[in-house]
Amino acid sequence: MSLGSIKWRLFLTAWLVYVVHFATDFVREHYLVLSIVDDHAFRLDPYADLHVDIFWNPDSATVKGAHHGANPGVSMLAAVPYFVLKPAVDIVVNRSLAARKASPDTSSVTYNDPRWRRVEFYKKVRERGLDIRFGLIGAITQVFFQAPVSALSVVVMFALLTGVGLPRGHSIGLSLLYAFGTPVFFRTGYLNQNLGLGILSFFAFVLIWNPGKGRSKTDSSMSVRTRYLLAGLFAGLAFLYDYSGALAAGLLGLYALVRRKDDVSWKPAIRDCLWFAVGVLPGVLALWWYQYASFGSFIRPPQAWMPPVEWVNIGYQGVGGFGWDLFRMLLVDPRFGLFVTAPLFLLAIVAPFAARKFRSWLPFREVLFCLAFSLAFILFFSIVQYTRLQWVTGIRYLAAIFPFMFLPAALVLLRLPRAVAWGIVVASVAINWSLAMVRSQGTVFDNLKHVVLEGLQLPWLTVIGKTAKQYAPWLGSVSPSFIFLMLALMIVMIWKVRDPWKPVQ
Repeated sequence: MSLGSIKWRLFLTAWLVYVVHFATDFVREHYLVLSIVDDHAFRLDPYADLHVDIFWNPDSATVKGAHHGANPGVSMLAAVPYFVLKPAVDIVVNRSLAARKASPDTSSVTYNDPRWRRVEFYKKVRERGLDIRFGLIGAITQVFFQAPVSALSVVVMFALLTGVGLPRGHSIGLSLLYAFGTPVFFRTGYLNQNLGLGILSFFAFVLIWNPGKGRSKTDSSMSVRTRYLLAGLFAGLAFLYDYSGALAAGLLGLYALVRRKDDVSWKPAIRDCLWFAVGVLPGVLALWWYQYASFGSFIRPPQAWMPPVEWVNIGYQGVGGFGWDLFRMLLVDPRFGLFVTAPLFLLAIVAPFAARKFRSWLPFREVLFCLAFSLAFILFFSIVQYTRLQWVTGIRYLAAIFPFMFLPAALVLLRLPRAVAWGIVVASVAINWSLAMVRSQGTVFDNLKHVVLEGLQLPWLTVIGKTAKQYAPWLGSVSPSFIFLMLALMIVMIWKVRDPWKPVQ
């Protein structure tokens, strides 16, 4: 089986599994997708009372209207598949609303959930006729944007691992472990800028490192500049996704300089790294344009216009003042701690020693960069007070470091006795699969307990089961086990069918 064939099979496998575990949460980034495509604007006036992160611009802003306090990058890109499929969405929505008008009885319209905020949200959305559109937008952005991007990162991980000389079997196994044994699985369930930032940064890192291609000085200067330009574009997009992307871009820029210094002197190394800086510019300019169009100021971030909320008085808009309690929460909180949701990442701590003691496929400098990148984000979010709200949606703020923690952890994993390594693999997959299935706001143990006691679950099927009477009553009787069986059969076909495009004879 060729490397290209394996990459396609990995992509399809990851994409299918991610799609099947789609979560129906309509997050703040979805509102901007809707506004960009339907209204050709950034204003969120019609949805101002539907999400706590949407606010009306203060009088100090020269632009009026409602907006949210996040960067727009992920919404801008996710708007593309919705734009393409909008005519089909409009047909479905209009037919549904016409049917409701012909039969206005709403006695069966319910949302069976103990969380009253979600019940109230559903009532508002249903009354405004937005429920079908919201559901379709969530599905479209998952199937045609978030899931493919995460699946592509699995392929890039495989390319990196084979590029540094690992056997194909090891590379396939580790790539699948990255896909389903880390919180990438959980966070791919719906649109999220933090995971996207991490994936974009990972793409930039791989381009700069260029693993497996050697460090020969005969490499063309144009090739290096092209790679650095593309890496800069990814880093700039990461900044457009979230302001913490500035941290990623800065660290990647330093790494690019040190990496290039291996081959040339300081002066040409700096000159080549300017291409990285040029690549970053489009993302920065796009963010400034959005901020000017939304608030009337190029430089001031969206958070500057938010109304006062809890912790806003600490530092700048809640960002400032290192807290050991935040540091601890990020790492070991039973609901969203990094090492609780991904025990595999604990191995990364000893990776520098493993890289020094053994002949390592992951160079010592790359080990240090991955850990430095991860530590920088952990320390940064230890000064962000909104980390305390992470329990609402699960591990989120450290999503940017998932690929970077995985690489050094994988280095150590391959050095462990088989029994120990397989124990860690099984535990990591079990934890992250249960998180992706249940999505409870409780602890990681609560998610595992739900699966053990209640069986296999799917988040979208769980939600539809709470609303099936008004949409598709027959879905209430569909078993998740049946869907998982179909999924398993498709995955077997993906890996067993050779040369799928050739004739049988």
